[in-house]
Amino acid sequence: MKKITKYKLQVTKIAFCVALRASSSLLGIARKRSLLSLLSSVLLSAFCIIANAQTDKARILDSATIQKNELKITPEMEEIVVAKIKSLPESAYSYYGIKNKEQLDNLQLGKPIPWYDIVNEEFEIVYTFNVSRMADGKPFSLRFTNVWNVPIMSDSTPLLFGQVRFSDFRGDQYIDRGIENTIEHFHNYEHKDSVIGSLGVNPSSRGMDFLIINKENTILFVQVYDEATGEYFKNEYSFSEIMNPIKELDLHRKAKQRAKQSRYYDFVADKSELILTPEITEMLITQSYTPDEKFVGYGIKNRAQLENLHLGKPIPQYTVDIYNENLIFTGKWHILVMSDGEHLFRTSVQLEDDGQYRWAGSGSSAEFAAFIQNYEYKDLLIGFLHISRNGFLIFRRDNKDIFVKEYDWKTGEYYKTEYSLSEIINHLKK
Repeated sequence: MKKITKYKLQVTKIAFCVALRASSSLLGIARKRSLLSLLSSVLLSAFCIIANAQTDKARILDSATIQKNELKITPEMEEIVVAKIKSLPESAYSYYGIKNKEQLDNLQLGKPIPWYDIVNEEFEIVYTFNVSRMADGKPFSLRFTNVWNVPIMSDSTPLLFGQVRFSDFRGDQYIDRGIENTIEHFHNYEHKDSVIGSLGVNPSSRGMDFLIINKENTILFVQVYDEATGEYFKNEYSFSEIMNPIKELDLHRKAKQRAKQSRYYDFVADKSELILTPEITEMLITQSYTPDEKFVGYGIKNRAQLENLHLGKPIPQYTVDIYNENLIFTGKWHILVMSDGEHLFRTSVQLEDDGQYRWAGSGSSAEFAAFIQNYEYKDLLIGFLHISRNGFLIFRRDNKDIFVKEYDWKTGEYYKTEYSLSEIINHLKK
């Protein structure tokens, strides 16, 4: 029997909290956009669970012990889920696959399906979203992600998939319809009672690229949907065979991502100058308010500073095209948030492919605030360059672009090392 991941879950405390977040983009739900983009603006928080988890270093899991990752749906848990689905506004019904309000009268939860990802046994690196990096023949196993996909029924008719997440920190969990029509095909799948888990490769599949079934005492991986043939649950693979179709899915996903990204970069190519309209300014200032316990991390001395926040100049973020040796605008800007001229932290805004702007998060860095406050060329800052884990500030000095590395992993220093674009590209080509 091949090794699969063993994950001991010891729940010492479970607390539920529920919240429904509405977004103005809900009104534009019919617009064409990716599932992940839509989920970022329309989130239904169904569970908040605080738990303690412990991983067994041996990580040996066979068809008998995999049941340790079962989740028992209690009446209290089901009541909370049902209540939150019933609270959905009717404008969201079509997105979640709900045809009418009557479908919400008699909801039931099916058997939760634990979601696994892939790890390299030697280095314990998760490869779920970067499978193609795994060398052929490298040992690998499965690791439980602390997430279950839960079928939700209406009068025994499949409605949608929900999710439950256990974690060491408090976070929002979502009700999600998953891949179009998956729940209906899953309901009719002849071996659905033999399902002991699922495996995810594509983030938008929500962990449902493959089902893991115990069929006649044999562990098999069943592909949920084959895009080439349009068939559900037809292709079955053993543990030793599973990496080939996973790599194919990963390569196909990346090709689609590159094509989509290329179209987006073409769309934003000439839009790197951002005008801070009153609407954008209000959005960023409002999102920048932070709870008291985060003041120190954001360089805020007291709440009074938040009453006089103002924004600096938007700085475009770039990536690099190593083949054409140039910078590409990513459609994102970083903006310094200041109070009475003092730099506190950075906030970000993203241009969507529909022409709308959305807040893209805030970041705090004491080193950055100190550097930019005292740097003699701070007024010459024209951009940020992000490449994987590495970030650079771009300054235009003496008609040349100078790239100052945010953090040097070799020396442990912030904002000390300077590069030219050609030096960065040559390093990336090695």
